[in-house]
Amino acid sequence: MLLGEKQSEIKQVAVVTRDQQFNRLLSSVLAEWKFIAVEDLAEAKVVFAEQGIDLADIHGEVVWLTPQPLSEDRFLTTPLSLTQLYKILETEYFPTSRRHIRVAIEVRADICLNSVWQESQLISISDRGGRIVCQNEVQRGTMLQLETNLAGKFLRLPAEVLYCLPAGDVLHSSRPQISVLFKPTDDRVIDMLRCHIEKICVAAACAREGIPLNDPCLSWVDLVDDPWAEVT
Repeated sequence: MLLGEKQSEIKQVAVVTRDQQFNRLLSSVLAEWKFIAVEDLAEAKVVFAEQGIDLADIHGEVVWLTPQPLSEDRFLTTPLSLTQLYKILETEYFPTSRRHIRVAIEVRADICLNSVWQESQLISISDRGGRIVCQNEVQRGTMLQLETNLAGKFLRLPAEVLYCLPAGDVLHSSRPQISVLFKPTDDRVIDMLRCHIEKICVAAACAREGIPLNDPCLSWVDLVDDPWAEVT
């Protein structure tokens, strides 16, 4: 059990394939999302299993990993979309699911408010928005321009402030934070952000597990080599 976490709060899942390296990779991705991969299938609420593996009677939801769609059982086609996998978990565990993978980052971001630019920091991101550490509090509903650099690619996005956390309300921070909803004029930006975030998740898991980025187990996951190719 994780320190400070009640048994009822632990989100237990299982990964069952013949590829042990992939099992490690996906379990590490899930752990970063706060889902714990367990060995005992009876303890898992959701079991991601390679099609063709004989599973004993279990109480949890089985999601088959298969190269071809299935007519009846719940499934994900391989190579896997991490976003689709995440949506299944959010639906199973949360009454109101976000359906967007969010990752922590530390990237400089400049924001423009009322024609005035100020240096800020982007500290988390999804394909639909992010959280920014800024110099001053910003009212909900305010429109701004965000400029940042992701994986060497310059990105400029209009965004709307969803809420603001005053400096005193944020642990270990002397500056306020704002949550923003991206409002790109080109819908392809959302797709490219999603691909970029999926690559971040896999690369981080590989680093934690000591798995090379060219390992064959990555063929289980649908990854785009250059997420920004279509919008640059």
